[in-house]
Amino acid sequence: MTGLRDTVLRLFPHAVSPGLRRIGNPSPEAPVLITGNYALTVRRLESVLRGYDAWLLIANSRGINVWCAAGGGHFTHHDVIAAIRSGRLAEHVSHRRVILPQLAATGIEPKRILEAAGFEGRWGPARLEDLPEFIERGCRVKRSHRRMRFPAWERAEIATMWAVPIAVLAGLVLIFTSGARIAVASVGAVVAEVFVIFLALPRVPIVGRFRWLTFAGAAFLAAAVAAGALQIWGGLDGSALVALCAAVTIAAAILSLDIAGTTPLHPGTINSIGNHYHLELVEDRCKGAADCVQVCPRNVLQMKGRERRVQIARPEDCMLCGSCIVQCPHDAFRFRFEDGRLVEPETIRATHLNLLGRRSAGRS
Repeated sequence: MTGLRDTVLRLFPHAVSPGLRRIGNPSPEAPVLITGNYALTVRRLESVLRGYDAWLLIANSRGINVWCAAGGGHFTHHDVIAAIRSGRLAEHVSHRRVILPQLAATGIEPKRILEAAGFEGRWGPARLEDLPEFIERGCRVKRSHRRMRFPAWERAEIATMWAVPIAVLAGLVLIFTSGARIAVASVGAVVAEVFVIFLALPRVPIVGRFRWLTFAGAAFLAAAVAAGALQIWGGLDGSALVALCAAVTIAAAILSLDIAGTTPLHPGTINSIGNHYHLELVEDRCKGAADCVQVCPRNVLQMKGRERRVQIARPEDCMLCGSCIVQCPHDAFRFRFEDGRLVEPETIRATHLNLLGRRSAGRS
């Protein structure tokens, strides 16, 4: 039932009221965890921390999850500062530290929180499931805590989020044009197609020139199974086959628009057509602060041993989220377009990136 409830919350997202909450029986020395007011995140946070004592400070992220909200300029240090003040956090705790969600690093600058509210911001793990171990370690992050994962249960949730609206649309159209039998078979094919793609991740490509093989293969497989079912269930004629193929083809086209942007594996593609760029490190600016390494969700960045310099060790894994650019105190990172144009850190801090690609959100 918990999984079903979470899936429904993802399908129909809503916000909770910002404010300070108690988890367990927190003392003034208990850690303070910051999150946005996306209902599903808050519910899961309270669930994974059951049995622990902590303060949960919910800031206004406009009802959006922290990654998308921070990337789109809807969850910034200003929202955290406002939550600290309105929640009167200083009256409840004896320390001056808050744990920030790592995936909000594209929008939150800890130094701004310290300057304005007097609280030191530290980055927590990328995944909620790692919070118990993080707390048990004295609020210290392990390297494995920083990397985003995409487990099967979460892939199934995202698949449901895609499959339900597409299947409902296909069913409504076909039930009036082709009859209930073909509509049911087509809906089943669409749902199967979506789940085949998501459950096959990350082993199949969903970006790049070969992504069409994934979408075409899933569509063909789903259509073949549904056609077989129709053949058994009353026969398969030409009109039924056309309707079935149209349903899975349209579903594949919709998925191809930006399925990558709803996964933690790739940057979004819907707004990146013609905007090919990559992360660039200006080595003579790097002072080895390593703030960038702490917030990279894909372990793209590494320290060069004794040199105390950062290197882009795995550029192929970079999601272009911009968190390293925002967090570097020496502005050592920037984006470079294929035509040579540069996007410097001050521009990135004003034009946030989210899972749908570039998005202008104004200066925060």
